Amino acid sequence: MNEKVGTEPKFNEALAYPKAVRVGQSVWMGGTTAAGPDGAVGGDDVIAQTTEVIRRIDIALRQVGSRLDEIVRIRVYVTDIGRWPEIVTVLRQFFPHRPAATLVEVSRLLSPSLLVEMEADAVVRG
Repeated sequence: MNEKVGTEPKFNEALAYPKAVRVGQSVWMGGTTAAGPDGAVGGDDVIAQTTEVIRRIDIALRQVGSRLDEIVRIRVYVTDIGRWPEIVTVLRQFFPHRPAATLVEVSRLLSPSLLVEMEADAVVRG
């Protein structure tokens, strides 16, 4: 079984990649941000951006038959590592099962208004 899904077709077409790829019971999520048509959703609010990123990941996972609680690994890229406590607070709300996680600082993301980007891997249990 191989499924691909893009939650933001215009953006995905421009970059030529799907948001999620499922092969068998495994799902790999590409980088997901809070980018909106006119910049980042949430402005300079890292909590709002992180919440929006997870909302978009949830949508893509559901489109390939998975759920947030099936995520086994997340990678979080932030432009200011000093904001990690705020980001971890959001992660704990959505991931009480505590998947393996990496949080790293990067010099910048695709747009200067973006503060956080996430990748996720899931294993479908059902």
